[in-house]
Amino acid sequence: MSIPNILARLRRRAGAGADDDRGVTLAEMAVTTGILSAVMAIFTTGVVQLFRAGNNNQMVALTQAELNTAFLRLDRELRYAAGIGPVHPTGGGGGSVEYVNTETATGVPECAQLHLDAAGGTLRRQVWPQGTKPQHRWTVLASEVDVAKSSFTLPPLTENTGFQRLRIKLVVTTPGLGRTVATTDITFTALNSTRGTDPATVCPEART
Repeated sequence: MSIPNILARLRRRAGAGADDDRGVTLAEMAVTTGILSAVMAIFTTGVVQLFRAGNNNQMVALTQAELNTAFLRLDRELRYAAGIGPVHPTGGGGGSVEYVNTETATGVPECAQLHLDAAGGTLRRQVWPQGTKPQHRWTVLASEVDVAKSSFTLPPLTENTGFQRLRIKLVVTTPGLGRTVATTDITFTALNSTRGTDPATVCPEART
């Protein structure tokens, strides 16, 4: 018996008089229940997938916003850096690089260090007055960083480029079930540096 016929019989019997003792067979009830269960299963699966997709999109958006904020901050600092130090490995894995800013609000030159922290999976930063020892007071700029695939690079000077440059490649995996990988690769130019700037003289206290 087809589904339309079953539904039609159910409607006729539901509208029958109170004295009508005809009922619905067990087979008809089983078929109807099965159909409703299948429809509800499809509907529930669709709703779950919709919420999951929305949650993943939100996590991707939050991670991208964090990266954008971090790189905008670095752009403001590195653009006016007077010098960029050498890229060097640090204890616990990852790598670090230092740069110095002479145009500060207090008038005192400041050193900053960027560190790819393998243990925490973060890009972090610390700042201290030039000529003093860093206090290791870190601020996390980006989390969920794949340090093995991320890097700092000092591109070599060319005939047409007299400024120091720092290339930062950052690979970040968004948290959650989706775990989308986002790669950002940007080269910053230190406009206050010169061709004669020696990286070894930039904030050496961070490397001793």
